[in-house]
Amino acid sequence: MITSLRLLITTLLLTWSLGLMSQEDIKLSKKEANSILEKAEENFETKNYLDALDQFTQLYNYKKSDLYYKMMMGICLTYDPEQKDKAIEILEQVKVTNPEYNLINFYLGKSYAVNYQFDKAVSLFNMFLTRATNEDASQKILAEQMIQNCQNAKEILADTLKQNIVENIKYPINSQYSEYVPVISADESVMIYTYRGINSKGAENVEQSMGSEAYTEDVYISYKENGQWTDPVSIGDNINTDDHDAAIALSVDGQTLFIYKTDNGNNDIYVSHLKGKEWSKPEKLKGEVNSPKSWEGSASLSANGKVLYFASDREGGSGGRDIYKAELQSDGSWSNVQNLGPNVNTVYNDDAPFIHPDNVTLYFSSQGHSSIGGYDIFASKIDQYGGFGKPENLGYPINTIDDNRYFVLSADGNTGYYSGGGENSVGEQDIFKIITGKLDKPVLALLLGKVYFNDVETGSMMHLYESLEGELEGTFKSNEESGKYVMALKPGRYEIEVELDNGKIVRDSIMLDEITEYIELKKDFRIYDDTNLIASNNKALQEILAAELKKENKTIDTLFADNVDSDIELQDMGEGRSFKLENILYDFDKSTLRPESKKELDRLVVILNEQEGIKVEISSHTDATRNVEAAKKIFARKGISYTKEAHDKMSGSYNQRLSQRRAQSVVDYLTKKGIAKSRLVAKGYGESNPVATNDTDEGRQLNRRTEFKVLESK
Repeated sequence: MITSLRLLITTLLLTWSLGLMSQEDIKLSKKEANSILEKAEENFETKNYLDALDQFTQLYNYKKSDLYYKMMMGICLTYDPEQKDKAIEILEQVKVTNPEYNLINFYLGKSYAVNYQFDKAVSLFNMFLTRATNEDASQKILAEQMIQNCQNAKEILADTLKQNIVENIKYPINSQYSEYVPVISADESVMIYTYRGINSKGAENVEQSMGSEAYTEDVYISYKENGQWTDPVSIGDNINTDDHDAAIALSVDGQTLFIYKTDNGNNDIYVSHLKGKEWSKPEKLKGEVNSPKSWEGSASLSANGKVLYFASDREGGSGGRDIYKAELQSDGSWSNVQNLGPNVNTVYNDDAPFIHPDNVTLYFSSQGHSSIGGYDIFASKIDQYGGFGKPENLGYPINTIDDNRYFVLSADGNTGYYSGGGENSVGEQDIFKIITGKLDKPVLALLLGKVYFNDVETGSMMHLYESLEGELEGTFKSNEESGKYVMALKPGRYEIEVELDNGKIVRDSIMLDEITEYIELKKDFRIYDDTNLIASNNKALQEILAAELKKENKTIDTLFADNVDSDIELQDMGEGRSFKLENILYDFDKSTLRPESKKELDRLVVILNEQEGIKVEISSHTDATRNVEAAKKIFARKGISYTKEAHDKMSGSYNQRLSQRRAQSVVDYLTKKGIAKSRLVAKGYGESNPVATNDTDEGRQLNRRTEFKVLESK
């Protein structure tokens, strides 16, 4: 591309060049200039744009009359996050000098796009397309894609999601070189990532470079201590070599690491296991994930360890890289590889899958869909049949005109990490942190703790079974040195069996049918030679769950009591938190508030006035009582045959409408007290969300409730 581009520019601008006096700022011999040019073009071809920029700048200052040097300097500037705004002026000068050179419209359009001037970019891309020839085929495809990116960007950036706070995590993780592909344990205690720069293994054998591309990839690790990331260190020589070694996925418990390696021209996925404090030498995945003559370079493991999502450019895909899944077999191999289909994969590159521990949300990066430029991060929900829903762009400021990839999210859904570039970067690629606000919160239980034998931390095998079917949900391990384990459990009923190498076993069970949000359960499993000590030293999981639910299920009364000085803590009012409103009473079959309700609502008014940044949903719920005799009379009057199914449908629909009217009556009361309507949403759920059985008076009373839920917190 470089050679043909230089020839085109030289031919088109020969007359112009000969008519100018050379303004030489630096002295180079022709031989020196040719040597620098050769290196500049090689760096550009290998995407080492910063070194290429430095070299083309030297050549431009050596001979400013050479328009090729000037144009290439301008093109390279579009890749420099700190100087990309200068690209516009340089390339505009090239265009003014020779407006007949059509390719400059393409590169100038790109310079406007990376500087968020989308209308000008689209105009220039269209100008290029109207004059493009068959020789411009590759640029024509890119121009058409960039026009769509610009149109997407105008729409998405107009709806900036201020609830999502993005920040560069900077020191000690990020440097002037590249850090990317962050992977974290579910409890966010460990971060492993890929580094590429002057400290890479084998860097002493490489000519020193300003950019990262000259070096190979290494894996680095950092631990969170007192809320801060420790100074990162190489993960060790078992993993890092003089070739490319990149971290791409980490299991929920942080015990299994997937590695991308280049070996004899192959680009494959390997796996390493944590043995105490040391990672084992990676072994190539067995089975059908790695395909000959194709690239497999990103992956994510499901919470139960049974499904591996990965990206590949193998034949048979939709185009470029596609995302696939494979299933773990009893012999440890991976097979039954399936393409995730058109809702995820496009004709462009789709890469960097991350399946959240809730096993419901798949995050991935794509150059297609509604990307605003390069790779954007998307989320797709998995339905009950295993299909993937229409992906949603995570929006700005997470997604920018630059590449944004390798998104991961903590189990509680509060903190995410991903890699990107742009004006907020310290180096070429940096790791960014997102404090989520607008992302859907996961529903799962994170079970974590340690396994002990005779009060000493120990390794163990931990088998998780579904109680109803008795099926093995997954097998986990506690670390053989620290005893630490982590499991992520979706709603359901489970039996847990902890087995030591000496054959001793302890069991427990838990029912998570009714959890509606993220919950964290801390449980240590203690096993003794004296079996009488086991029961007295192992608190049952169900008991731990009950205590945690009681702690989490705050009413407005406890919230208000905890904050009698009106100093309500923001973490208590975090998005997704629900609080029950006590004594919100109505007459039978009515939606008019009774006087006793107003004291409770006045207390809610105080909270809403003090927390001006929150928006809340007022929800009303009913029980599922059925008056059969009354229903039969109604059906008879309407000339309809009575059936239980028709009765249930009628009652459910009626209860939903009644609950909606009741929720609206609360919203109306709050607005009369001065709370802005824009901060309130009325929602009637009828009998659809019970919290207890409808078979007893006590259960039905618990189901008849009014709550408020924090939707937004600024």
